[in-house]
Amino acid sequence: MSTSPNNTMAVMSQHSGTWQRLHSEREDVSEALLKESDPKMGMNATATGAVGRERWHRELLEARMRKIDNALDRLLSGSYGSCSKCGRWIEDTKLEFDPAIAYCLDCWDRMQRH
Repeated sequence: MSTSPNNTMAVMSQHSGTWQRLHSEREDVSEALLKESDPKMGMNATATGAVGRERWHRELLEARMRKIDNALDRLLSGSYGSCSKCGRWIEDTKLEFDPAIAYCLDCWDRMQRH
């Protein structure tokens, strides 16, 4: 994610709440991933038989991090709020619920069916 300082400032002023919310969640996910990579946590998971569950949780965290990073990229490129598949505007209520959402409801439904 590289961009000019001027572009970053313009995005931050236009979408400051979204930018801050995504960065805050990114920090939370990063901290959770760091905790999961703690060797003591791994030994505990092995002892309790929770290795599969911890792997699944780590994969969820990594997927969320990718969605957040992609949303930040869309903010910087000026395409934030547009469906990544069809280009239509994503409803504000959906973006408020999850600022990392990338697809409109129609595209999301079609992707889930296939």
